Amino acid sequence: MSNFKILLICTAVSYIGAEIQMLINPVNLPENQLPGTELSRAYDKDVAGRPNAYRFLNKTKYFVIDANSGIITSTKIFNYETDPTRFLLIVDTGGDMRHVLTIYINDVPEPPDCNIDPLFSSGSATFEIAEDHPLFQPIYKVSAADEDTAHGDRLTYNIETELSGPKRGANSFGVDPVNGIVSLRGEDVLDFDAGYHTFQLSVRVTDTEGLFCQGTIIINIRNINDETPQFEPFPMDSINVTEKKPIGDFVTRVKATDRDEDSSITYSFKTQQEMFGLDPITGIITLLQPLNLDNPSNSRIYHLEVEARDDGNNTSSYMFTVFVDNADDPISCDPSFSTGPGVSVSVAENIPSSAFIYAILSRDPDLGQEVEFLILNSSTDATAYFALDSHSGVISKTVEPLLDYETDPKLFQFVIAVRNRDSLSLESCVGTITINIQNVNDESPVLIYRPEAPININENLPIGTKLAKFTATDRDIADTVYYEFIGTQKEFAINEDSGEVTVAYPLDYEDDTIPKSWVLYVRVYDNDRTHSTTGTLTVILQDVNDNPPQCSQEIYVIELPENIPVGTSLVSLSCTDQDGTIPNNNITYQLIKDTFSNKTFTLTKSELKIGPMHLDYDSTTFAGMDFKHTLFIRVSDEGFPVLSTIIRIILRVSRINEHNPIGSMMTFMFSIFENSPVDSPVGKITYTDEDWPRSNIHYTIVGGNFGIPPKFYIESDTGMIKLLNSLDREAASQYKIAVRVTDMGNDALPDPLRQRSATAQVTIHVLNVNDEPPVCTPPHVETQIFATFRGPIVRLRCSDKDSPQDHLSYSIIEGNKNNQFTLWREGVESPLLATRQDFQYDLLEGAQDVLTFQLLIEVTDELGGNAASQLTSTTTVIIHVLPWTTTRPTSSMKTTTTTPITTSVLRKISYYWRPDSWFPVVLTLAGVLLVMCLYAVSWCLCKDVPACSRLFPHYHRHQPSLTEKDAIQLPSDRNVVSTEQPDKGMRRKLFQWKTF
Repeated sequence: MSNFKILLICTAVSYIGAEIQMLINPVNLPENQLPGTELSRAYDKDVAGRPNAYRFLNKTKYFVIDANSGIITSTKIFNYETDPTRFLLIVDTGGDMRHVLTIYINDVPEPPDCNIDPLFSSGSATFEIAEDHPLFQPIYKVSAADEDTAHGDRLTYNIETELSGPKRGANSFGVDPVNGIVSLRGEDVLDFDAGYHTFQLSVRVTDTEGLFCQGTIIINIRNINDETPQFEPFPMDSINVTEKKPIGDFVTRVKATDRDEDSSITYSFKTQQEMFGLDPITGIITLLQPLNLDNPSNSRIYHLEVEARDDGNNTSSYMFTVFVDNADDPISCDPSFSTGPGVSVSVAENIPSSAFIYAILSRDPDLGQEVEFLILNSSTDATAYFALDSHSGVISKTVEPLLDYETDPKLFQFVIAVRNRDSLSLESCVGTITINIQNVNDESPVLIYRPEAPININENLPIGTKLAKFTATDRDIADTVYYEFIGTQKEFAINEDSGEVTVAYPLDYEDDTIPKSWVLYVRVYDNDRTHSTTGTLTVILQDVNDNPPQCSQEIYVIELPENIPVGTSLVSLSCTDQDGTIPNNNITYQLIKDTFSNKTFTLTKSELKIGPMHLDYDSTTFAGMDFKHTLFIRVSDEGFPVLSTIIRIILRVSRINEHNPIGSMMTFMFSIFENSPVDSPVGKITYTDEDWPRSNIHYTIVGGNFGIPPKFYIESDTGMIKLLNSLDREAASQYKIAVRVTDMGNDALPDPLRQRSATAQVTIHVLNVNDEPPVCTPPHVETQIFATFRGPIVRLRCSDKDSPQDHLSYSIIEGNKNNQFTLWREGVESPLLATRQDFQYDLLEGAQDVLTFQLLIEVTDELGGNAASQLTSTTTVIIHVLPWTTTRPTSSMKTTTTTPITTSVLRKISYYWRPDSWFPVVLTLAGVLLVMCLYAVSWCLCKDVPACSRLFPHYHRHQPSLTEKDAIQLPSDRNVVSTEQPDKGMRRKLFQWKTF
């Protein structure tokens, strides 16, 4: 890639103002310095003590300068390895000079980080190796990191401490100082059996600067079977035993130990031994054959070699010698005869005469001596049935009598002594022979009870149900009889011991594979099937009503519109009964009705129809049933007990818009005062709809409601008509409007496909309210008469929009001096102003001046009404009375507007609120504070917007950030002052950039 160098050439021009001084420049900042540490301080004597005087021209988020004191601090902890290492900050105080502060991030040695493996750093890294683990084979690699390795730092690994347990002091492990691999070094051999079960290694990782971190690993040693058993030797490796040692008696015990933990040892002879036996578990050696030295085949010395083997198939052997000591022997007899209860012999009851029963074995070890056999004692009649030969010791059956087990004793006993024939020495043995008589099976079983009549059973009896019991006996004592079927019977079973016949297979009358009757042949036999006899049993199967009716469908879900015709078929049931006989398979149908559906549905045999009443969706009760009928049809058979199946039919009824909205009257008439405020209620139209949901009606004005805005509006959901615009009865005293009433959501189809509607005619009468005062035309009248005139002068022209003419009253309230004038009124016409009949014109005779009367006449409406609601107005009549002359002129009248007159007087009471004197002051102050707050918010939002700099004078232009790492490589021999364009009235230094 091409290398680019950026040179900053500064063209210096003259400037005005003091130079900014830096307390420290450049600043060397250690990479691990905490934020907020003071790095340097800027000072400009021209702005010293002035608020907000110092700032950075280039944006930076890593450093801040205090605007008042010029103290420069950092905002983060820097990392030399990842963050930029040099920053250029341009300090500005608002004058002509700038100053560049250079900050270098210095590398600080950092300790290694052992937290890459949290188990290692926390001391919970655990491993297991066998005690025969190979040397130098890796066990664990210590993982550590050091950011300083990028600058040549190297890590060294060593084992700080090595602890073993439960036995301490072993030094068996090492760590590679370069790669940190922990392995077995072999200085001390691992031996679990020596007590080295676990090791705890503290491994330290050290960098070039001597900084370190460390962690702990735990190595558990797994025991293996590597030790051979060790025998405990006998003295002189020999033992002595006497020749009279009884067979089975304890001779000695060999014992071996194994250093392996929980290891078991088994023992065996290296060569097969006939004289001695060895327990493989305990190591006990016993005598298997007599050691009698009188027997020439027996030896006086025996060499025994025993092998011990542990669980790991490790073996060791031990050889020792057994010496047999000689002893004198008495007469010996068969041990089974001479010890304990003696010999027990069993013979059959039919043993033949002179038959051999038993021979007593005995001898005298001393050469030349003979033995004889004597009966010392016997049970009753024992000698009558059995005889003893005194020379040979043979017991046999006598010729007579014969044995019978059922009548004779079952046991005979002899006490016999064996001694030297020549002398009655003590060298003798005595034993007991017991002869047990055994029964012989020589009788046949005999049936005591068997069912003679056939057995009728119902189908579906539980397996194991007892049907009958055969009873048999056998005269042979202790002989047992057994029972079995002749042939194969899967439906029934017979207990071979008790003779009970039970059901062994489900018996279903409707199953064609099951017979309806059986003849069972039973054999009774004794032990060994020597003798037997037979019997029979007849079983007849009967049908039971065990199958309820089954229908092709157990639940029906149907949806129909509510206007479905009466007589429409809903469901036609198809049901059968699997029972094989009548009446068990006869089917009947019954509709289970509730009160609501009682007359809506009819069941004829197996067909369910609608009727006699039609479906009705529009019912409050039906709404509570979720608009569905749940019907149950009981399908029953006629068996006993009666079995039935319930068929469930769910009929959902869909709504149909069948009814038009109906009003409470044909036309609606309402009245409202003309001065009623907007939104005043006029009247409510009431319509109902029989379709469900009830009276879900929408009201709309469709005619007669003219004007912009219209005079009335209607609430679409309630039918309430309300005033929308002001009324004037004088303009319109009656309104006729048309309202369309439409039902909503009363059909399964979406609106407006089947909406129904009606039109209501509404007449609204506007009631008069006295809100217009009387008006006279013209408002004032001026005329002249001669002093001699008598009669009406002028007719008042007054009217009232609220009141007819006859409801207006007139009265002269001012200017009628001496009551010279009066008001004449005839009928309902407006009155005439006239002179009274006693008009004192004589007072005017000879007068040369014109006399003027200004009469103020008050006109009041609502004659006879409530005085509080009456309105009044006035009119002025000016009458000029001319002097008398001989010629009597006619009266004249003219209207003029030159005379200042009072045209009308209206009486109206106004009520208004007048605040206290403090209220305007508080209101004014609040307004001023609000304007100030709005300006402050606008300043905060717009102070950095160039277009608003004139409105917000504290705005300053920000320069591009120069804090990127090596973003601007400024030569150290250059002075950087500013990057701004010249301002008006000042001369600046300019940057000139060249690239090559």
